[in-house]
Amino acid sequence: MGRLEGRVAIVTGAGRGTGEATARMFAREGAKVVVADIREDAVAGVAQDLGGDAMALALDVGSEVGWKDGVDRVVERFGRLDVLVNNAALLHLAAIEDTGVEDFERLMRVNQLGTFLGIRSVAPVMKERKSGAIVNVSSIDGMRAQTGIAAYSATKWAVRGLTRVAALELGRHGIRVNAVCPEAGSPDMVQPYMPEGVDAASVLPHMQPNLRTQRDRSQADLVGDVAKMILFLASDESASCTGADFLVDGGNLAGRVVKGTPGAS
Repeated sequence: MGRLEGRVAIVTGAGRGTGEATARMFAREGAKVVVADIREDAVAGVAQDLGGDAMALALDVGSEVGWKDGVDRVVERFGRLDVLVNNAALLHLAAIEDTGVEDFERLMRVNQLGTFLGIRSVAPVMKERKSGAIVNVSSIDGMRAQTGIAAYSATKWAVRGLTRVAALELGRHGIRVNAVCPEAGSPDMVQPYMPEGVDAASVLPHMQPNLRTQRDRSQADLVGDVAKMILFLASDESASCTGADFLVDGGNLAGRVVKGTPGAS
C-alpha cells in the first residue's frame, strides 16, 4: 500500500519542475493524480506517462470559472477529492523601480489569487468528506528578503498568510493546510534571467551553501526533496500538522557563516 493509496490529488503547475516531480511521486504512492497546468500539451504528456487513473487538466489557476469547472470534472470522474497542492507560480526578477504594475499583477494573479481560488474551490468537497490535505508551495523568498524579487516575494509571503487562515477555518472540518518553503525550484523559471550560456540547473545547487552535501547533488535531486516534503504533508504521517511552514532550504534561513569567526572552519 502506498502512502496515498486510493486518494485523489490535484497538483497545479504539474507540467514541469516541482509540480511534475510531485505528481510523479504521488502516483508512485498510489494516488489518482490530476495533473493541472495552463500548458495543455505539458499536462497531457505527464498524465500519459503516469498512466492508470491519471487525469490531465488544463487549468488557469487565476480563473475562478476554471477552478469551478476543473473541480467539478475531478469529482465527476473520481467521486472524491482528498489532496490539493497549490504549486503553480511565476517569477519576475527586477528592481522595484523597474517592476511594472502589470508585472506585479501578473504574479499576484497566479501565485496569490491562484492559491486562494484553489483553497476556496476544493473546501466544499473536502468538507463533505470531513477530511483533506492542502499543501501550498510558498518559498524561502516568502520568509526572507532579497533584492530584485519584490513581486515574487510579496506573493509568496501572502501564500503563508492564506495558509494559516485556511488552517484555522478548515481545521474543524478535518482539513489540514500547510505551506512548504523551498529554496530549490524549477530551473525553467530562473533560466530567462541567467547570463547567456549559463545553465540555471547547474547553478541552483550552489544556492544552499550552508550544507556541503547539497553542492554535489543535481537540481532534480533537490526538487525531489521538496516533493518528498509535499508528500509527507499530504499523507496521514502529518496528521498533527496544520497551519505551519515547512522549510526545505538546505539551512539557508538558519543564518550565514562568517569567515574567520570561531566555528566557521
